[in-house]
Amino acid sequence: MTRIQRIELCLFALFFLSFAYFHQGGGWNQNARFAEVRAIVEEGRFAIDNYLVYQTLPGSAGVRRLNVEKAAYLKDGVRYNLAWVDGGWNLAPVDPSEAALGGELAPMVEACASGDIGYVPATGHFHPNKPPGTSFLGVPAYWVLYHGERWAGIDPDHWWVMTINAWLTSACSVGVLAAAGCVVFFRLARSLDGVRVQDAVLATLSLGMGTTFFPFATLFFDHSATAALLVCSVYLARVTHVRSGWAAAGFMAGCATLTNYLAAVAVVLIGAYLCLARGSTGRLSRGFWFAMGGLPLALLMAAYGVACFGAPLAINNDFQNPLFREQGPAFLGMFAIPQSAADLARIQYVASLLLFSPIRGLFFLCPVLLAGVVGFFCMLRMGREVWMARLCLGVGLFFFLANATFNGFHAGHSAGPRYLIPALPFLVLPMVYAATRGARWVAALCALSVGFQGVLTCTDAQNPTGIGGFARAEGAHSEWTYNLLSEYAWPLLCEGRAWPLLRQQIELQLAKEFEGSEGADPQARILRGEELHEIARRGEVSPFLLASIRGPVSVNPVGVYEGALTYGMFGPGTPQTRFASFNAGEFLFPESRWSLMPLGIGWLAMGILLWGYVRGTETQKSDVCRNPSETPEVH
Repeated sequence: MTRIQRIELCLFALFFLSFAYFHQGGGWNQNARFAEVRAIVEEGRFAIDNYLVYQTLPGSAGVRRLNVEKAAYLKDGVRYNLAWVDGGWNLAPVDPSEAALGGELAPMVEACASGDIGYVPATGHFHPNKPPGTSFLGVPAYWVLYHGERWAGIDPDHWWVMTINAWLTSACSVGVLAAAGCVVFFRLARSLDGVRVQDAVLATLSLGMGTTFFPFATLFFDHSATAALLVCSVYLARVTHVRSGWAAAGFMAGCATLTNYLAAVAVVLIGAYLCLARGSTGRLSRGFWFAMGGLPLALLMAAYGVACFGAPLAINNDFQNPLFREQGPAFLGMFAIPQSAADLARIQYVASLLLFSPIRGLFFLCPVLLAGVVGFFCMLRMGREVWMARLCLGVGLFFFLANATFNGFHAGHSAGPRYLIPALPFLVLPMVYAATRGARWVAALCALSVGFQGVLTCTDAQNPTGIGGFARAEGAHSEWTYNLLSEYAWPLLCEGRAWPLLRQQIELQLAKEFEGSEGADPQARILRGEELHEIARRGEVSPFLLASIRGPVSVNPVGVYEGALTYGMFGPGTPQTRFASFNAGEFLFPESRWSLMPLGIGWLAMGILLWGYVRGTETQKSDVCRNPSETPEVH
């Protein structure tokens, strides 16, 4: 085994350990996908009706699933009709014809394990409002788990079994793919003209652990998987010289589109890169085989559309909650089409938030990306890899524009701008040229970014600061002043509570209670403030739901069988809420910072090995990575 191969093995082990170490608990996005995985494996169908509504078993800590038929279900002898909910908590029956038969309306956000779902009136079935690719990735791992549990007589609907299954399904699908994608990124970085091995390693560490790619590689979401697949496609498009390689690049690109519809535009840009950057000879052949590689995935997507929605071009989002659809002119009902100067100003405002704000800012949460900007200008100035620079710019700008015009640009509960994750490899890749000119300052930015992302990941990758109703201080903040790190993640890790936000909520509560009481005894306000602080310290749900979120690690109390932080199934402090999320170290050190020690030891060991292998390699890239007969880019 060569030193380069040892480096790649160390990188894979490092990233897989980091991504598989965490289970981030439940939430709408991953719960909908996990429901589809279960439906495929357990029932052999795509409809997730029977994996949406759960009920606690009387006299036990268990749960059971309730069958849903045409958006209605029976619970304790009462018929409930699922209802969409808007921002004013107005209920609208999902299926009005079924609701007319009688029964109570049940708000979907409270009754279901997920609100990220769509309903097809023609079939009476629910499906995730997500592309199916990530669910397909999770099927092999869950198939093994489910059939092994059946053989062992284990109930797959037990709350702890579901939690473990969701963790392992994510780790063995998104976690594995994300780790492999980082290794391919390392190869791609090394294939660039004049790049040293040490700079390629630094860029790879920056991507995998110093950007929002890290927390979302620990979640059963599509973003990091899509980024990994796009990297694989670009690498194959760059280094292969045969039809099978070009077809493989197209296949990876098609897989990326199957996990994230927006990736289709990036696929077009990759195809253009393959045709234009490798010289004029054989352009049509390269483009043809690239398209042929993606064709099976296009057919699979069409077949999925027919099976679920009755039309090959229908997509999941066409049937989702009307709350998610823009009322005015919008592409696909979600992406704003500017109609006035005010619309443009709003897009510019969102763009600035996505770049610099403490709640969603790329450069604030991932400062190492500044090195990517420097590296991009270095590429253009040196005239190196011009086509690759164009590809990076094109993909980055597209995903940024899509995010800035999206009606849910903030991405809900999120440790950063998750819709930009598929573009992150293309924003990080130019960093190798910045590192060539100043590795120390790039390494310092990388270390800072890894620290930020590590804190976000080990507490809650679905960070609710400023978005979740319980994690806001109304009137005391603007979108520019909420801070994911200083107000939520760091205080939870260090103090066990999100005290900065809680103190603001306490002050707002005091102002509300003593409003119009100018003549009241000041001592009464002080005593009431101390009482509210004590209530928050005890973690009571009322009047501050945020107080029930307890650190120091893995703080999300929502399970994979519930969709909202309401404690409707299990109360705060119960095993079900304490271990709805966890890291692997908590099997030894539950709810303790010591649980991060095994991960730290693993990082240290892999770091020492990496440092030794990198020092032993040649400063210039070896022929292992790049075929000497490769046709260079045409600048």
